Amino acid sequence: MRLGKLINTATFRLTALTVLLFALAVAVLGAGLYLVTGATLESRLDRRVSAEMTKFEAAYTSGGLPRLLETARVHETVLPAGQLRYGVADAAGKALAGDLPVMPKTPGWSNVISVEKDGDVSRLRVLVVELADGLKVAVAADREEVEETKQSVFNDIVSAFAAVVALGIIGGIGLSLALLKRVEAIRRTAEAIIAGDFAQRIPVRGDDDFDRLSQTLNHMLDRITGLMESLRQVSTDIAHDLKTPLAHLRQRLEAAGQVARSGEDRAAAIEGAIGKVDDILATFDALLRIAQIESGSRRANFGDVDLSEVFTNVVDAFSPTAIDGGRSIEATIAPGVHVTGDRRLLTQMFANLIENAIHHTPAGAHIAARLDRYGDGAVAVVSDNGPGVPAAERELIFRRFYRLEQSRSTPGNGLGLSLVKAIADLHDVTVAIGDAGPGLTVAMTFKEASASGAANVTRPG
Repeated sequence: MRLGKLINTATFRLTALTVLLFALAVAVLGAGLYLVTGATLESRLDRRVSAEMTKFEAAYTSGGLPRLLETARVHETVLPAGQLRYGVADAAGKALAGDLPVMPKTPGWSNVISVEKDGDVSRLRVLVVELADGLKVAVAADREEVEETKQSVFNDIVSAFAAVVALGIIGGIGLSLALLKRVEAIRRTAEAIIAGDFAQRIPVRGDDDFDRLSQTLNHMLDRITGLMESLRQVSTDIAHDLKTPLAHLRQRLEAAGQVARSGEDRAAAIEGAIGKVDDILATFDALLRIAQIESGSRRANFGDVDLSEVFTNVVDAFSPTAIDGGRSIEATIAPGVHVTGDRRLLTQMFANLIENAIHHTPAGAHIAARLDRYGDGAVAVVSDNGPGVPAAERELIFRRFYRLEQSRSTPGNGLGLSLVKAIADLHDVTVAIGDAGPGLTVAMTFKEASASGAANVTRPG
């Protein structure tokens, strides 16, 4: 991977910014540590020198110059070489005692650089006190230990700073490469899908943020693939299912033009043609309604719906039709079950299910409609004891224009259950197809529903 491409990634830039800020923080903390350490060591050294000077002043006060000189000789003999150095000089500057190579002329604190006999350079911290008669006493400490300690601290700080920067850069490059690899996988998948391979999906490796994003994108791709497949299927089904009625319409009109000899014949032909056109228009109207529902635009009409009332009204409306056809409907409906949705669409959903059960069961069949509370939701069931649907075809009956072979002779366009599925999906309702043994069971599970406390009501029809 080219370095320029890596540097231009947002991940690398974010990591670089983080490393820069952290390095600045280390530099500030290091500078503070260096200054505090140096000040502490200097202060400790000054206290040692001051304490030693106090002893010389006490000796001079108690015994004058002889005692002072004796104290200097004792200290020079007792103390290890290199710890502290002393000097006593008269008013003329002549050295009287001690090994201090240079006596500062000005009383007080001073830093002195001295070249020793062996050529070494000593950096001394010197305190000079002027006594009576012009005598001067000096106590000095070698600053080498302080400087070495400060240099060691400085080196450690620089090493830590360099390590932070180096590890930050290495970590940034590693993180950028890892993220680029994930992004590249998403890009390759997108390119493959653009090229027409709709089976490609983004690989998921665990449960991190990228994996959750990949899962969401895969779910979106599944949805898009399903919609495109549905679109292709709809196009094919429209061409197949509308070809026959359009051909019949053309034959009818052609026959009317060739055979009809009277106004009554022409009127009958025109009336039949209008009926065929109405069937075609009804098919397109159903398709448009399904498309509108699937777009989600009808969610704007959602509100509180008394599902019990809606289901009861649908059963009452279809009961006469069922009885006229020799069928019976029995409804067991829990009252006061409320859901959030579109009342007209939910009415259409139940109506299509009841109508489908009536049209595809023989005379004498029994149809059961039931609504029960289920946990925090509700379950609506429409079942019959008719011929049912083969297990291999149960998941296909919600496809547009899909009709069982034995139902091809019955009126309809194969869109009723497709409309049911579209309305159910809009309301986040799970639809399950089952075997009523014999017959068919369609169960719709509403995930959230509110209910008032009342006993179930059974309505035979």
